[in-house]
Amino acid sequence: TMNPSLAWLPVLSRMKLIQGEKQLLAWIERNFMDVDAVRDVVANIRFFGPDSANFLENQLNAQEERNAQEERIPPLLVKCWRLIIRHMRTVKQGVPQSEWFDIEPQIKRGETSAELLERLAEALRPKLGLSKRLSFRDRGDELPEHPWDLMSIDYEVEDGLTADEVLAAWPENSSAETDGKLLSSLTGALRAALDDATEVGVEVSKGYGISDSDVPSVAKHEQNAYRTGFHAIVRVMADLWERLAEKSPAHALPFMAAWRDSPFRLMRRLALFTGTNSVVPPDSAADLLMAMPQGELFLTSSTVEFFRLIRSRWEDLPKPKQEAILNRLCQGPPREWYREDAETDRNIDRCRFDILGEMERDGFALGTEAEAVLKGIRARWPEWLLRAPDQAGFSFWHESGWRIEGDSRKLQGIADNQLVSEAKRLAAAADVHDGDIWQALCLGEPDRALRGLDAAAATGDWAPELWEQLLWARKEYVEPDTEPRIADLLLQWPTESFDRIAAPASSWLDEHAKTLDEALLWPLWDRIADASLIETTEVEDA
Repeated sequence: TMNPSLAWLPVLSRMKLIQGEKQLLAWIERNFMDVDAVRDVVANIRFFGPDSANFLENQLNAQEERNAQEERIPPLLVKCWRLIIRHMRTVKQGVPQSEWFDIEPQIKRGETSAELLERLAEALRPKLGLSKRLSFRDRGDELPEHPWDLMSIDYEVEDGLTADEVLAAWPENSSAETDGKLLSSLTGALRAALDDATEVGVEVSKGYGISDSDVPSVAKHEQNAYRTGFHAIVRVMADLWERLAEKSPAHALPFMAAWRDSPFRLMRRLALFTGTNSVVPPDSAADLLMAMPQGELFLTSSTVEFFRLIRSRWEDLPKPKQEAILNRLCQGPPREWYREDAETDRNIDRCRFDILGEMERDGFALGTEAEAVLKGIRARWPEWLLRAPDQAGFSFWHESGWRIEGDSRKLQGIADNQLVSEAKRLAAAADVHDGDIWQALCLGEPDRALRGLDAAAATGDWAPELWEQLLWARKEYVEPDTEPRIADLLLQWPTESFDRIAAPASSWLDEHAKTLDEALLWPLWDRIADASLIETTEVEDA
């Protein structure tokens, strides 16, 4: 009768006032057309199961059959309730929680039936999961446009199954035919999951999607630590393919070709991964690079695989194809991948600078055209610095901060108000193979780096390239005022250029949200949102 917010559900449950999910159906019926009901149900979705799913489906069918326009349920709510129904049924009626524990002993015994391989592939397939959304957009004054504006949509592997568990159980001496059969099953499972995620809207063909976040690197890498979702199945497929390539290249190469021609980026990333293996002919490895969509060369996690393949096979690639690849790099990412109000020319320059500069640092000959392009970019943006070599291609980089690149001793004795100008001077005079002095300072003395940036900002020099390195650095501060001062300065940042720093600022805020005073946290939260909001089919402006 009171129709309270479902946000009270955990409290009511602890008070033993909720006897079962059927008791909640009347509440859902009264609030079915309210977007807040979607938020509240998702936030408390553990209380709901098959009965609620059946009820919601009946409600949806009844609403959609109504002819009066004013009574018809909005399309957004239809999508949201359909996703909620799927989650309720999957969690309660899907694959049993003990699925892996049931099939692991059979795998270790060497059983390879088609039914067992399908069960293994299904256990590794990421499946839809919903949870409460914590977002920069949750400010209450904006109308939701997509399901992900109301809920967090993820794809997770049940039981928390990891690639290491599966690879440890799968016999290394299995036949090439058996490995090939499992790879075929896993390819089908991954394709189905990507197709579903694309339909839901969290995986996109243009821009950064859920698979880019779940799989920073197809190859083994420290940046993969603590990753879930699509990570497990991809790592199993990558390692299993390498085993197969060693046993029988004839069995392995068709997978490379099939993944290369897939409509899904994550599959194409698997193909790029295979190109570093010597069983892939140099001509075919070059074709993998040429087959990449232009935007993926620069603006997705595919760039990680691109760098890995370039570093391992560039000298072996046919010269005409080297020239064709360099020509693509000189063009940069497509303009249509950026929103209209983005600083497109600057962003394209940055993408070209990162790739061509990295190839130059690795000692590869760029040719006349690419060298001219790189020289022109450096003339336009003399303050730009390359990131550490092992960070090449990564959209985001997380580290503890224990490793220091470069030698910050060159900044010893420099007054705080001269730090930024001196760091820029040293960077301009440095050889491309020199360490990054400013990065060393950010990782070794982040409090001092902040003081330098603070002093420079007071004169109107915000130095976004130097700020970026401080915000990405994962290092504890010694001085108690450093954290709040960083937030305060980000709030003071000039509006016209804040989008340049929004991505690293977002990552920094995520790391400090639990310790930052709310008087700074929420205003900064809102400001980053204003600079970061983009359509999912467009590229995040970084």
